[in-house]
Amino acid sequence: MTDSINAVIGRLKSYSTMKRRLEQLCFELDNLPVVNECDFIESLALGIRPDGQGYRHGGHPSDKTMAIALQYKNIMRECENDSYMEIRRELRLLEAEVHRLEYYVSLLVNHEMDAIRSLFFEQKTWDEAAQQLSISRQTLSRHRNSAIRELAAMYATINGGTCHEGIARPV
Repeated sequence: MTDSINAVIGRLKSYSTMKRRLEQLCFELDNLPVVNECDFIESLALGIRPDGQGYRHGGHPSDKTMAIALQYKNIMRECENDSYMEIRRELRLLEAEVHRLEYYVSLLVNHEMDAIRSLFFEQKTWDEAAQQLSISRQTLSRHRNSAIRELAAMYATINGGTCHEGIARPV
């Protein structure tokens, strides 16, 4: 059970980091860099200036140059899609982990739930949490410890008796 308890403590300690990462992933998903395909192809399909001195846009590219430009366009689309899918995958996994943790904490009895939320979700110091909850540090410690044992039991139930570090196995 010690491994389960350590895993729960690890999850609770990383809660604020997970929430920040969720916000970051949502931002990245909404703001994926999009390259205008026409500009991209035009930049690759350069025509040679009539005087032979360098390149100019809007020239007459060779078929070979245009084929390369179109191939790069397809690669660019694949890369954008891969980036989108990777962010979505990480976002879904992280959302599931955060939601499970928040739900399990909500199932605790009130004094245990308040202790966990204050210490881990709100990141208050022991003194601040005890003062906020109008209890002693010793009582806060008892509530925290019993809550962690209860959370470990909840995670152990869905993981076939063991609680693994990281993302819980789906039921």
